[in-house]
Amino acid sequence: MCAAVSSTAASVLRPPNGKIGFTDALSTHVVPMVSHDIPGAHDIHLRRRATNVSTSLTNVHDVYYIIDLVVEGETIPVSVDTGSSDTWMVKSPYTCIQFRFDGWNQKPNCGLGEGLKGELSGGIIPNVSFGRQYADGTYVEGYFGFADVTVGGLTAKNQRLGIVNSTHWNGDGRVSGLMGLAYPYMTSLDGPYETQPLYDPVFTTLWKDKLIAPMFSIALSRHIDQSPTQSPVDTRLKTSYLAFGGLPPVSYDEDSWARTPIQDMSVFKSWGLKTKEHGLYVLTAEAYVYGNANGTFTVTGEGLARNTSQFPVTIDAGATLSYMPTSKTTVLAKKLYASFDPPAELVAYGLYYAKCNAKVPQFGVQFGGKIFWMAPEDLLRQSARDPTGEWCRVGVTDSDSIDPILGVTFLNNVVAVFDVEKHEMRFASRTKY
Repeated sequence: MCAAVSSTAASVLRPPNGKIGFTDALSTHVVPMVSHDIPGAHDIHLRRRATNVSTSLTNVHDVYYIIDLVVEGETIPVSVDTGSSDTWMVKSPYTCIQFRFDGWNQKPNCGLGEGLKGELSGGIIPNVSFGRQYADGTYVEGYFGFADVTVGGLTAKNQRLGIVNSTHWNGDGRVSGLMGLAYPYMTSLDGPYETQPLYDPVFTTLWKDKLIAPMFSIALSRHIDQSPTQSPVDTRLKTSYLAFGGLPPVSYDEDSWARTPIQDMSVFKSWGLKTKEHGLYVLTAEAYVYGNANGTFTVTGEGLARNTSQFPVTIDAGATLSYMPTSKTTVLAKKLYASFDPPAELVAYGLYYAKCNAKVPQFGVQFGGKIFWMAPEDLLRQSARDPTGEWCRVGVTDSDSIDPILGVTFLNNVVAVFDVEKHEMRFASRTKY
């Protein structure tokens, strides 16, 4: 599905706009990613305040990005996630646990492919269970084993992997697993098995083996999705990239580069962690800028509201939406919704919708003195409509149960560099595409 793009030495390469941001070179190990919208498999009963009309929402739409791994000579499509660290895949036969919104008379369908067919050449780890639970309520269980894993022309030798034989998942058959790109610390957390020692995930193995610099970058692109059965991939669609050791081959504003430190896990007070270890890509924005400035777009944010509340936010390519806290001290999301014309409305379960033809406000996040704006297409998602086709989902939501996240709706607008040596992230604004 996705082939690696290789080239000669990075020192002779330049991004399309001709300059390097903060000395980062164009990567020689770039993996194209296929973007895919997956309609929510569950029906959500909703009621709008304004109309008091009840209906059934089936096209909630989550977006994920697919790459191919080669394991034991088999090509395994997986989704990319910067909000976790494990790389795992199913192995048939596996048990699918019924999704909580499925009718009890329906046969469970987790929507995962066949996964790995053969055996792991490095063997399995006896008496050690693998288990992870994710923020959306899905989970995987199984065991650990070892095998060579190839991605982007790079091979992580004798890599530890999770092999899943039981899962509660919500997919549509496009992938058979997941590749986590966060720090090793996260391999010892989440799920019911939190006592095992941490281990090096795929990305960590690659840079520790000196195959790449200790960094990767992502450029996600929004585009019209193709049919799940369409093959080969339509190359006319805008490509997204995962680049190991350097920058992806996309255009960006060379004057917009900014850097900000990655914080340790102790910043999540609700987690109760006292460690100074880095785990997720957690940042603190200087400001969130939003509103309307006399109906005209302002690059500087002049005339817009600025929220300077300080809270940790995770950069997560595995989350479609961006999540803001509901704290009374921030009330950020609520004020953003009120800036739509007409205002956005809460539908149910954290689903905010606005009229698809509504006037969309500006919304930006400031890091390193630079504001990175969310495009109107991401702030009001035209692909995620209610059954009437008149209401579209807002790309920013608020939540008490999920820690703040900048997800795909933010990442669609930037080149994001994840530098684990300097423990910092760097951003540049994408040129319009």
